[in-house]
Order: sequence, then C-alpha cells, then structure tokens
Amino acid sequence: MPGNRLDDDQARALFKDTLASRQSFSDLAAIDAGVSTKGPRVAGVPIEDDEWVTKFVAEKVEAVIFDVGEIDHVLTDGMIHYHMMRFCQNTRPGFLARNTPTPLISDSPGSLDAFILESMCTKGTGGTHMDWTHELRSFSNMKLQLPHHRGGFGITPCAGSAISAFYASTASLVR
Repeated sequence: MPGNRLDDDQARALFKDTLASRQSFSDLAAIDAGVSTKGPRVAGVPIEDDEWVTKFVAEKVEAVIFDVGEIDHVLTDGMIHYHMMRFCQNTRPGFLARNTPTPLISDSPGSLDAFILESMCTKGTGGTHMDWTHELRSFSNMKLQLPHHRGGFGITPCAGSAISAFYASTASLVR
C-alpha cells in the first residue's frame, strides 16, 4: 500500500521468504542473496532512478580508486602490485559496469582506468614516467591495456569493455 514502508529487518525477512517460496528464485537463494537497504539491487546490479544508479556506480568506482591508492603505499614488489591491479582492483567494477546501462555509468570507469594505469606506470618506472612525452605515455598505456596474446599486460579497460559487454549481454537476453 502506498505510504507504508518496511524497516530493514522486515525487508530482509520478506526477501528471504520470497526466495524460499518460489522455485524460480532458487539460484538467488543458493548464493544467499540479500537486500540492500540503501537502494534496490538485483544480483548486485542497481535498480532505481537514473540519478541513484549513477551515484551508486560512482561510489563503487571511488572505493576501488581509494583501495588502489592504499595498495600503492603498501606493496613494494612490482609483480605482486601488477597481479593485485590486474586480478583484483581492475576486475571489481567489471560486473557492475557490464550490467548497468551505458548512459548511467558516466565517466567513472574511465577515471578508474586512468588511475590504475597511473599506478602501474608509477610502480613500474619508479615515477620516471612523468618525464615521458605524450606519445610515449600513450604507447605505454596501450601496451598495459593490450591482451597478453597481443603483447600487452592484459589490464582490460573497464570503460571500453563495459559498453560492448552490456550490449552483448542485452542482445543475448532478447534472442
């Protein structure tokens, strides 16, 4: 009924009851899906008005950027740093970016890509990349983002891959 609101505990109980009572939700029940009381999410994808979704994505990206900054201060080994960037930090926003409509992800993934590339160059060159020409820096960014089989480091750009992945998953859904 309009105007009635559930508190957090009521919302969680209702969600759990719904998962338990419907066979079609068994996959969500198996992964112990929950309810976000800061805005609705379905399997980790934000569902709300455009402003809220854009803010949600920006906050998640900012959290990754903060963590990258912390990792830069803690890790001294370049190989461990590379693996943390490639397999942990770079992949965190991937699912969210692939499943959020393109206009709503704004420029957040691009800023994350730039921050990760800057972190990789700083750690890999000891900061001497600051003296590089624009062309050399663009080349190094390209090499960092190329897949291994093309001679790169495999740091997949979130901003570019999110768009194609979103439309590919949407197209496979409507087939």
